[in-house]
Amino acid sequence: MSAGTQTAQTKKRYSTPYMINMAITLLLMFGFGLLPPFATLTPVGMRVLGIFIGVIYGFSTCEIIWPSLFAFLAFGLSGYTNMDGAISAMMGHSVVFQTIVVFISAGALTHYGFGKWFVRWSLTKPIFKGNPLFYTWLFIVFFGLTAAVIDCIPLAILLYAIWQDISDSCGYPKDSSFRYVGMGGILLGTILGYAMIPYQSWMLGLANTWTDMTGQPLNFGLMAGMTVTATILIMTLYVLASKPVFKVDYSIMQRFDVEKLGDESKHLRPRARRIILVYLITVVVVILANTLMGTAFSNFVLNDMTTTGAFCLCTAILLILPSGEHDGKGCIEFDAVESSISWPVIMMCAVTLALASAVTNEATGIVPWITSVFTPIFEGRGGIFVLIFTIVLSMLLTNFGSNIALGAAMIPIVVPFVLSSGLNPQFAGAALIYIINVGMVLPGASAPASIFHSLEGLPDSGMRTKVTLFGCVCTLAVSIPLFILFSLVLG
Repeated sequence: MSAGTQTAQTKKRYSTPYMINMAITLLLMFGFGLLPPFATLTPVGMRVLGIFIGVIYGFSTCEIIWPSLFAFLAFGLSGYTNMDGAISAMMGHSVVFQTIVVFISAGALTHYGFGKWFVRWSLTKPIFKGNPLFYTWLFIVFFGLTAAVIDCIPLAILLYAIWQDISDSCGYPKDSSFRYVGMGGILLGTILGYAMIPYQSWMLGLANTWTDMTGQPLNFGLMAGMTVTATILIMTLYVLASKPVFKVDYSIMQRFDVEKLGDESKHLRPRARRIILVYLITVVVVILANTLMGTAFSNFVLNDMTTTGAFCLCTAILLILPSGEHDGKGCIEFDAVESSISWPVIMMCAVTLALASAVTNEATGIVPWITSVFTPIFEGRGGIFVLIFTIVLSMLLTNFGSNIALGAAMIPIVVPFVLSSGLNPQFAGAALIYIINVGMVLPGASAPASIFHSLEGLPDSGMRTKVTLFGCVCTLAVSIPLFILFSLVLG
């Protein structure tokens, strides 16, 4: 075979579907606004709506970075703001900055071996011997809950690698349902755990938007009580039902060779202990501030310091606090952990938070139109119906597009009907923010979903779709009756 033939065979081009999706994304961003306005929309509203729809479509069918950059351009040319204003609104958002500093501190935990140490420590316990189903349940539930503290993306990546090691050491085939169910459980567990308390990243933005529109701050302590219960029950149903649904053979799982984790996993490094301590203190302070509303402590943390400032302080302290390893360095070495920053997540936050704010602005006329669409469904309905519909609609929308964008867009739709129905906004707000995070089925639904669907160890797209859909069904089966119960008992 000639060199020219080899070169020709190795050339790769965009697939036709990808090119079509690219064209649709750009056409929506730059062409939708040329259409005549309809209903209550203004010309500016048409352009902003087109950018918003285009971003969701691009995130869902293509990728994150280039649609985000085109959104910057389209937003700056939309007439809603200018280019400088677009950049400032997107990259200058406080939640974007908070996400960056949290990636640094939370990513450091993974980098310095906390996850591997804990897995080794836990797997050597006698309680798991001969009980693989219990181990699988506890593995997924425990690490799902820890996602409330450790960022779900680096945590999930670590857990995927560990689950592959467990599968290999136990002798499961590459196409085994044990692998897919386990990895799908890790995705679902970490997503749910991350969503339990919206004290960080884009979920904090949703919580703030909900507070602004309802006039009632979300009680993070109350929400945690509901969502922690929901997460444990959802993952219990997922693990128990997966055995008959996917015919998972848990008997093959005899033991896990902890030596695969390496010698460095035998001991928790001093700098990791200090990172955990400072990070946990910050998390506790923010949660307490959002629970003890109206106190001087809460006012200082939330209004003066702000949540973003608290995590900025956390990361700054960890960068200068001695590591405890006598190396003359701080607990976090920035050069070592900067790769933990997920720029697709940063860009997604920047674009969708700014666009969602523009969509809800009265200058666009979009909210009155959307409200009119849902009025026939919601009008005159009681609080229970509104709560159920909010949960179901959140689940459907988040799996067909960006959960960040759609979550922000849903709030102005739902809030008027929540208030008119007499339902306590605490329950609808908690349910919406919790469920809108469960973007799993399509790669563009969320950053964790993009990672899951791109894993080399899970090549069967059909099986990936089945386990993620199964996870969504389990979530609805538990969350609907549970949130109804909470609203009746505590409302």
